[in-house]
Amino acid sequence: MVNIILISHGDMCLGMLDGLKMIGGGDYGVKALPLVPGTTPETYRANLAKLIEESRDKSNDGTLILSDIAGGTPYLSAAYLSKDYKLALVSGMNMPMLLTLALERNDDSTLNSLLEKAESTYKRAYKATTFRKGEKKNRAKLSINKNR
Repeated sequence: MVNIILISHGDMCLGMLDGLKMIGGGDYGVKALPLVPGTTPETYRANLAKLIEESRDKSNDGTLILSDIAGGTPYLSAAYLSKDYKLALVSGMNMPMLLTLALERNDDSTLNSLLEKAESTYKRAYKATTFRKGEKKNRAKLSINKNR
């Protein structure tokens, strides 16, 4: 099965993993590795390589890595490791993308099929809305307290 690893500057990837557990009811084998202040790029790259090794199974279907932004240390570390491991790398991770990939991944999933899902989910997940003061349409009620 293709493995999924989340990488980011700071704890964003850990928050994404927590969100997956909360919304999806489990971690689905997804792992996370934050880059914390004071960690050198070399150390981060070594930690990421270790996590990829630990996540691999006998099928060696590869690893899908979701990153916060392209061009940063986490992303470049994964790109560097692509010479040693079968992996695919996606930047701009978001919760709808992670949910889709984790919940729909199965033994028949390939790196390419998961990349296609990531791309299509990214396009569908984006929504921008402007609300004007006093305008009530298109707003969801946030409180379940009916006395408010």
